[in-house]
Amino acid sequence: MSVPQISSDQLQRAWQCAAICDALIISEDWLRTFCYMPNWVDGIAMAKYDNGAGDNVVAFFSFDGKTVIKGFDHESKVSPHAREEYGVWPGLYDGLPSDLLGLLSDEAAEYQDVTFCCWSVDGKSWKTGSAVIPDDIDDGSAWLLRMIQMNAEQFIKWAKSYYEKDFDRIGESGILSVFKNGAPNC
Repeated sequence: MSVPQISSDQLQRAWQCAAICDALIISEDWLRTFCYMPNWVDGIAMAKYDNGAGDNVVAFFSFDGKTVIKGFDHESKVSPHAREEYGVWPGLYDGLPSDLLGLLSDEAAEYQDVTFCCWSVDGKSWKTGSAVIPDDIDDGSAWLLRMIQMNAEQFIKWAKSYYEKDFDRIGESGILSVFKNGAPNC
């Protein structure tokens, strides 16, 4: 199971910037890939990546520095839908602090749709549960985590391919500006 290669603060900022750029490219909320809600509930920001094909990542960032990330690769054999006895893969949530686990219980997080989970209580290091996933089974964490921790250049490369002609609504200079200077809540 992979974990983010950047700190919780860096991840949150990357997600905010990606969501802002996404909103500048696509005007319809339901077509956006990245979403960031800075005040989802008291003291908690929520972010979501949803590729529209059944794969997603949800994260909750608390103002005290704690973060939890839950991802779902719909084609993974770790998926509850791929198992004979439907259910979360054993150990995925083991060790997750109860306050963070409680966030995943919200309907928006889709608790059961999970193929990987990681968290940080100090904002710097990442932890995972005790799940034992065979080497020949992909939980989706490597490729899905790459999507949420892109820098400006990586986002530009992805957005040109993903949005095609709509990319020109913001262009490279617009994305570079958002990632460099930020915007409200970024």
